[in-house]
Amino acid sequence: MQATQPNSVPPTSILMPANADVFWLSLQEKLRKKIPAQVFSVFFKDLSAKIIEEKLTITCPNVEVFRHVEKQYKSLIIDEAQTLGFNGEITVECNKKTSLGQSTVKNKTLSAAVRSETAFPNRINLNPGYTFDRFIKGPSNEHAYAAASGAAQKPNDYHNPLYIYGGVGLGKTHLMMAIGNFVQQSYPWLKVKYCPSEIFQSDLIEAMKDKNLSYFRTQYRSVDVFLLDDVQFISKNADFTQEEIFHTFNYFYQNKKQIVISADRPPQALPQLHDRLQSRFQQGLIVDVKAPNFETRMAILRTKAQEAELQVSPDVIKYLASRFTSQVRPMEAALSILQFTANHEKRPIDLQMAKMALKALPQENGIHQVTIEDILRVVSRTLHVDEALIVGPNRTEHVALARHVSMYLAKSLIKGATLSFIAGAFGKRDHTTVLHADQKIRDLIDTDTALQMQIDEMLEELKF
Repeated sequence: MQATQPNSVPPTSILMPANADVFWLSLQEKLRKKIPAQVFSVFFKDLSAKIIEEKLTITCPNVEVFRHVEKQYKSLIIDEAQTLGFNGEITVECNKKTSLGQSTVKNKTLSAAVRSETAFPNRINLNPGYTFDRFIKGPSNEHAYAAASGAAQKPNDYHNPLYIYGGVGLGKTHLMMAIGNFVQQSYPWLKVKYCPSEIFQSDLIEAMKDKNLSYFRTQYRSVDVFLLDDVQFISKNADFTQEEIFHTFNYFYQNKKQIVISADRPPQALPQLHDRLQSRFQQGLIVDVKAPNFETRMAILRTKAQEAELQVSPDVIKYLASRFTSQVRPMEAALSILQFTANHEKRPIDLQMAKMALKALPQENGIHQVTIEDILRVVSRTLHVDEALIVGPNRTEHVALARHVSMYLAKSLIKGATLSFIAGAFGKRDHTTVLHADQKIRDLIDTDTALQMQIDEMLEELKF
């Protein structure tokens, strides 16, 4: 004898014929909340239902409605029915007596609704892996992270709009989707839509072809948090797209709904955007995401290796962080190559193997990529002197040493940098201070083995 599951509603409580109409009305109300109003009025208004011997049969007025409800909505109907305690069989059928006599007008309305519904669905869903917890913070992205986190925690009460810009592969989309995922988890009653700009433009074109702009606007404006990604791809000649984005933006802003926008440049550096659209994008908070520094790249690589369950030695992590400096994606690709090579050749991932496996990948690193900021960061950490002291007027012995080392490294590693430029970076007017610092460190290296080892370590970190 099969045991009754705890907390389940006995089927007889809803399967009695006398309760069938009440149950169907309740189910329709639940479906109405999950389906756009226009679609519901076309596909669900004329449905009928009956319950016989623990079986719910939904009858459609014609073949077109039957096919659409069966294909698109049956699973949703089953899910919503179960929330009402119904666990019996559910079937969808067509009323053959009336299906042959449908008017041409109704068929046109139906076809338009089908096209409207399928023309611009949310084709790119939020990636559940893009969360704030999995975003590696560092000096290059901490402001953008803080702004995104604030917008997620207090939609429209923090900064609206929020505009995030930065180069390719630096984490803009990760932050945008992290906002969406956080809002969906913390405020499940709010509706979130993530949309790359090219999808917005494509959906708008389809709506114009179907002469159904009202449905397009309902779909796009019936959300509470709108995430518009990569606006740099909007064409200069796409006047109608820019106008629609402008009015959509105004709708969200006036109705206190959160807007988050991303691009590869700040709004004023996107000449293809109309002036009024640039103006709208600039009226909120603008933050940038820069290329990750060495420490952040190391942290990203360690995290990615752990997630992939890869045993990667510290020297390999350091090698990868030094070689790939501008984007995160090439680092991920490198780890994938190492994982494949290790599995295929049955060998551990050591430095020699990494260099051989990745020799075909284009080089990102080089002396010209080292900056004053990189040098200050490395010297500060190695010699335990605050960066502000290194570039300031402090003349104590350990600060002066750190400053001289920094100038020595800058002269050696920054291609094309003049002595005056280096001196100015450290608050000095006379370029001879750089020559003096360079010679002083060269002399110390000959006599101070410990300092020589420290400088070699810093050179290795900065100069792969």
